[in-house]
Amino acid sequence: MPDSETPLPALRDRLSDLDKRIVELIAERFRVVAHVGDEKAGSDRAIRDPERERQVLASVEQIARVEGAPVNLVRRMYRDLLGESVSRQVSSRTGQTQHEHVRLAVQGAEQTFSFLAAHKYLSGGERQGELVATRTYQAAVDALKAGEVDLAILPIENTIAGSINEVYDLLRENDVSIVGEETWNVDHCLAGVSEVPLGAVRRVLSDLDGLEQCSAFVQALSRAAPVLHVDAGEAMRAVADSGDPTQVAIGAPEAATAHGLQVLRRAIANHAENFTRFVVLARDPVAVDLNAPCKTSLIFVGRHEQGALIRSLDVLGSSGHSMTKLESRPRPGRPWEYMFFLDFEGNVADPRTASALDDLRSTSLHLKVLGSYPAKATKIEFHHGDSTPLLPEPAGVDVLEAVVTGAPPVRASSNYRLAGRAARTADTVIPVGTLLVGGSGFVVMAGPCSVESADQVMTTARAVREAGAQILRGGVFKPRTSPYAFQGLGWDGLDLLAAAGRASGMPIISEVMAVDQVRRMAELVDILQVGARNMQNFDLLRELGKLDRPILLKRGLSSTIEEWLGAAEYLLASGNQQVILCERGIRTFETSTRNTLDLSAIPVLRERTHLPVIVDPSHGTGYRAYVPAMARAARAAGAHGLLIEVHPDPDRALSDAAQSLSFAEFLALMRSLESVAPS
Repeated sequence: MPDSETPLPALRDRLSDLDKRIVELIAERFRVVAHVGDEKAGSDRAIRDPERERQVLASVEQIARVEGAPVNLVRRMYRDLLGESVSRQVSSRTGQTQHEHVRLAVQGAEQTFSFLAAHKYLSGGERQGELVATRTYQAAVDALKAGEVDLAILPIENTIAGSINEVYDLLRENDVSIVGEETWNVDHCLAGVSEVPLGAVRRVLSDLDGLEQCSAFVQALSRAAPVLHVDAGEAMRAVADSGDPTQVAIGAPEAATAHGLQVLRRAIANHAENFTRFVVLARDPVAVDLNAPCKTSLIFVGRHEQGALIRSLDVLGSSGHSMTKLESRPRPGRPWEYMFFLDFEGNVADPRTASALDDLRSTSLHLKVLGSYPAKATKIEFHHGDSTPLLPEPAGVDVLEAVVTGAPPVRASSNYRLAGRAARTADTVIPVGTLLVGGSGFVVMAGPCSVESADQVMTTARAVREAGAQILRGGVFKPRTSPYAFQGLGWDGLDLLAAAGRASGMPIISEVMAVDQVRRMAELVDILQVGARNMQNFDLLRELGKLDRPILLKRGLSSTIEEWLGAAEYLLASGNQQVILCERGIRTFETSTRNTLDLSAIPVLRERTHLPVIVDPSHGTGYRAYVPAMARAARAAGAHGLLIEVHPDPDRALSDAAQSLSFAEFLALMRSLESVAPS
């Protein structure tokens, strides 16, 4: 140890020598880690060994205590070392290209915490990367989707401020995949142009995260007003440009240095342990080696049943998966209804995890897998009476398994394992506004085949509502056999239909014909209808499967029940469990009716699937005189509802005039249904 008389240059030389030795030892450690990874790969052993990590942490912390080193600092350093060791082994095992060059979108200015986390992520995978700054989170996602960048990194949660809701909404709304994660130990500092008494500070500039995470410190500056900026880097720049010592900024020390500011205070966050977790996004998902530590993130909407959330979570517990995060968010357009964001330790490539996801779909109305990716953020367990933080045990049975009983859903091996009764014995009930479709209820959807004018659809809406219909139907995009027939009013017609629905207080249903129509229609339409001609339009089905909206799937013109359920499976497997089947008649040799309405399909479907089944007797017969009898027969056979075409002046309807009912005929039909007992 140098004595107190050693000159400063000699002390600095000594520090430089120590720094060199530390770096050399770190490099040597990673060379040994590479050999360890090779040994594990040769024996097909798991990359991560939680017990070994626990031993390493306990050992180095004990050494730190004996040697008088800061235990917290040593703990943080070794967490990073262990995390980097796992990352390198994952990269080696998966054959990730060394020095891969990527363009990575980052929200904010240089030297913000997002930029620092992005640099850490790139260095962890030994990639060469270019960071592309964007002003907003949305802009980063837009750049990714447009192909302007390869990846985007966004903060998703902080240990003090909690979740970043805007990022969760972007994950829900956009077709991107989580392919990685990174954590950053956030060290907020107070920076200014020069030393100044804190009592003289008048303005504190930072982004929302900085002001929230340092709220106690900011509030203590009683004479200072917080000023919100887009990001902390811009706040630092604004303070530097002002030259005003009474203005200060909160952000990363690196940002303060980059802008020529002095660090006035460090570690000013509300809590010393302040970490932000980031997710890395790509356009397509990645495959993760089954022996690598892996995390899966998803969104799901539970069914409106007693105990539904517990049953959903028990799917993970009973299959041996450990949940690491669960958070609720309001369901857009559904007041007081909620969706859940969930992270768990598991890999979609693992058959056990894939099976659990199938079971989870059967307990949900909507499920979207956001991605399976190499796990980096690790929860720390504190045991009572022991101050040493421990890394968790390998994924095991979730704690819910100890308090929740009941066998998991029976596995199915058919082509429609999610739609079949083996996946779910109880009937699916789908909420549409305040209505429920399925179960013991009976719902009538009625309205014009095509929206023709504001007066026509508004008048029809009032008439069918007064007669007892609960949902307003109306076509705005019409798939017609002849290119010269009326094709519908398009988006203008949709606005008219939506206005009529609002005025009458009824949810609306309308047909979607193309993938590029889906998102826009979902903003206004309560149920999106897939017509018979599109029953096996698999691209359209996959896109609709990403929505949190009910889908009515009509039977194809000549489709078997097996093919029909297979089409429904596309929707279910893509995440949307809110599927309603509609029997609308099939083509046979019979020419007396437009189609042959297959009412025998109702009991067959009620036996084979849990999905609601409704009947369209208008298309099923093609003639209004036959519609009432077939409607009553459908209810008697056990259908959950009807889809009926109604027009103010049926003979002058621009489409399907022969099968449309007048207002009086529809009222008579509704009254006649009251005397029919359902099967």
